[in-house]
Amino acid sequence: MPIDLEQSQLRMVAGGDGHIFSVQADGRLLHYRHLGWQTGTVSWANGGVGRLINSGWHVFTTVLGAADGQLFGFAGDGTVRWYKYLAATDTWAPDGATVIGTGFDQYVQVFGGWNGEIYAVDGDGKLFWFRYVAGNGTTGPGAWANGGVGLLVKTGLKYYQQYVADQGGVIYAVKQGEELHWFKHTGGGTWANSGEPVAIGTGWTAEYQREFIAMGGSLYTVFINRSSPPARDHELNWFRLNNWQGIPLNGAPSWANNVGTLVGTGWTTCRTANLQGYAASWSASTGSSLGVKVSSTVGSFSASVQRLTGPLPSGGTTVWGPVTVPGALQLVQSGYRRSGCGWADTFTVPVGANWPSGLYAATLSGPLGMKRHLPFVVKPTAPVNQLAVLLPTFTHNAYNAWGGHSQYTWDIVPTNRYVTMRRPAENAVLSAPGRLDARWYSDLLLLRWLTANGFAYDCYQDLDLHQSASWIGQYKAVVLGTHPEYWTVTMRTRLLAYLNAGGKVIAPSGNAIYEPLDLADGDTTAVHRDPNGNRIPYENHGMPPSDVLGVSYTGAYLTFEPYEVIVDHPFLAGTGLTVGSQFGLTGYNGAASGWEMDATPLGGLSGVQIIAEGGQSGGANIVQAAKANGGWAFSTGSLTFNGALDHDPAMSKLFKNAVTAALA
Repeated sequence: MPIDLEQSQLRMVAGGDGHIFSVQADGRLLHYRHLGWQTGTVSWANGGVGRLINSGWHVFTTVLGAADGQLFGFAGDGTVRWYKYLAATDTWAPDGATVIGTGFDQYVQVFGGWNGEIYAVDGDGKLFWFRYVAGNGTTGPGAWANGGVGLLVKTGLKYYQQYVADQGGVIYAVKQGEELHWFKHTGGGTWANSGEPVAIGTGWTAEYQREFIAMGGSLYTVFINRSSPPARDHELNWFRLNNWQGIPLNGAPSWANNVGTLVGTGWTTCRTANLQGYAASWSASTGSSLGVKVSSTVGSFSASVQRLTGPLPSGGTTVWGPVTVPGALQLVQSGYRRSGCGWADTFTVPVGANWPSGLYAATLSGPLGMKRHLPFVVKPTAPVNQLAVLLPTFTHNAYNAWGGHSQYTWDIVPTNRYVTMRRPAENAVLSAPGRLDARWYSDLLLLRWLTANGFAYDCYQDLDLHQSASWIGQYKAVVLGTHPEYWTVTMRTRLLAYLNAGGKVIAPSGNAIYEPLDLADGDTTAVHRDPNGNRIPYENHGMPPSDVLGVSYTGAYLTFEPYEVIVDHPFLAGTGLTVGSQFGLTGYNGAASGWEMDATPLGGLSGVQIIAEGGQSGGANIVQAAKANGGWAFSTGSLTFNGALDHDPAMSKLFKNAVTAALA
């Protein structure tokens, strides 16, 4: 099967001593050896051409390597298969493809491989250590350290988005906000520097890089191209951390080259190139049909649709399928970062007239338990319930780094304004991600809370409000999602008009209505930034978010505190909270006032009552903001609020009182 040159490989795997394996999108396994791996010279064995050494590797979700040629293939069903490539003789050890372990599907990230050591992060951000000590494909007693049971070696890792293991227990972790941290695991539950990280660099994030591996202090990454228009992302850059084996706390990294040396080209990477897709539209009306566009290098896959009333695996109910679909590769079209992938419909979902409005996902299931989720909204042809939920799809799209292009790719070199809405969603993680989340998972926590508390709702997404105001005035109340950051002026105008006509808005949100965007290409492309590439928030346009919701972004970032009650308020009834009480101490994303926060401007605003405030500088305000004709907005001002709803009964009761009042 051919491959798309824009996403030729699924991943790179470090094998030590300059050995690099490339898992191609069509399943071929290529072997390279960088002879200049310690110096950064452009010297490769075999003229830099990858040697085909195996096939069928696109069935794995993760592949890890060790310095002795061991390779570990992790599948979506939780199994891990063992292989060993003998580079000296270009042969494979016997017992290859043996299943040596199971149960790894309970983890959201698996990394490592060196010396048979495997690290796994669960959905709660806990780090477990495994070691395959047999090293030969056997599975008998003693094959795994600790009887194959993962040893908990670290907690509290939700700040980190990505991990890469180096040899000798060294771990590089990319923190939320693009900072690279260094850890060293010295065995069991012990760590260098008592487990405290050392910051060693910035710019290490999915918005800037497509791939990242390490071996013996040499780090390789594939940079994202920032020319205008952006060209292919394929340049392999080499870095060298001289003191990679040991950096004391408060110590400094010693880089041989901290800007990267170009050592190769042609390394385009996409983790999902073996099975990926997107819905033809972000929403579909009940009784209609919806095309789903899929590109696949596997022979066939099954497709089904689930309605999501909470995070997976327990929050989904299958409403259609499964059906078997032949796999077929679709190439991305030229200029796809602006104009979209350009794929044809692979199958069509008949949206039932009796399907409840809500968030849905088309689920693609491939070999060995591989799964991809493609979210979309089913909206009603006419309102069914009194409450509407508006999901922040413009914001989710702004943070979607699929194809090497999100809104944030252009922060350092602002040469591009366009982000297509017609592509797969790399950030469509519908179960606990093991890291801070303000995307789909946190929105699903909100939907789960609404369902558990008996609030029936209809569902829409951002583009529905931009394209039509006919529906919003028919609802008593509208609930916004976790992070409704990007709004068109049309959306903002319509929401404010709804409030001033007597409507009620519930915003369990942070950094809300912060920055404008425009639409182009028939409403399929989001246009961020001004023509000069600058981001200009609504505040700077004379349209502060507080005019709508009573609060505006404070600029505080990555701090987490509980709220404290400031005044008595009817929404506190039955909570047991009084002035001075604290609540929201813990949550999935940390304390309930956190990450990015909104507050009423100093001095207050007419008609805005502050009910509670976060304990940190720039902490979130919970407010009720009065509008004309009896309308009002209730805002919690925090990205972490929804993640704490199920952790604090008093806070849950406060929120329930607000929603109940909005529907009265």
